[in-house]
Amino acid sequence: MPNPLAKRRSTRPMAARSYDSESRRRQQAERKARIAAATAALHAKKGANGTSYADIAAEARVSLPTVYAHFPTQRELLQGCTSHVATSAPVVPADRIFSAPDLSTAAALLVEAVVERHCHFEPWLAWREDRVIPFLAEMSAASREELGALVARVLKQHLEPGDHREMIAGWESVLSFDFWYRLSRGHRLSRPAVRRVMLRSLDAIARPQDAPPTQASARRNR
Repeated sequence: MPNPLAKRRSTRPMAARSYDSESRRRQQAERKARIAAATAALHAKKGANGTSYADIAAEARVSLPTVYAHFPTQRELLQGCTSHVATSAPVVPADRIFSAPDLSTAAALLVEAVVERHCHFEPWLAWREDRVIPFLAEMSAASREELGALVARVLKQHLEPGDHREMIAGWESVLSFDFWYRLSRGHRLSRPAVRRVMLRSLDAIARPQDAPPTQASARRNR
């Protein structure tokens, strides 16, 4: 007859090994997250191309081999960094935008959401490294495609059926980071002023072409 006490003793080492394994996995995950956070902080200050693995190791307080163990390539490092930054990004309230009663309301909600996201991502996007780093170029292209799809759906909901490709392209350009950045940093407009310019631009693009001016109005405009 088997000895129950012996059986309990035999399971203890296995339980201990399981606990140790889980503890190691948790520590590895925490260390990887710390490296990603350190990378994001440095990329905001120095850009991705200006940040070395040695910089990241020092910032994360880990050894250089540890950084390479978690992120062997720059692509994997950038994936970890962008994922870390995206987790705290403001979410676009798509449901609210799609349920807006009219195009003007939808446009205002869209501008508000886009501006909030641009403000969040500015420390990294301002380096414009999507022009020189393939992974970031892919991310930018995917972001533009996502914004274009969102704009297309909004316009489709509120406009008569037809070819709206020019309008979609115009709205996407107005809502882009480059447009916002030029207004905010190039022209140093306040955030409310930037929103007003963006909304007016969207409205001008969406508004039907005006009828030719009358002779009286033409004389007044001279």
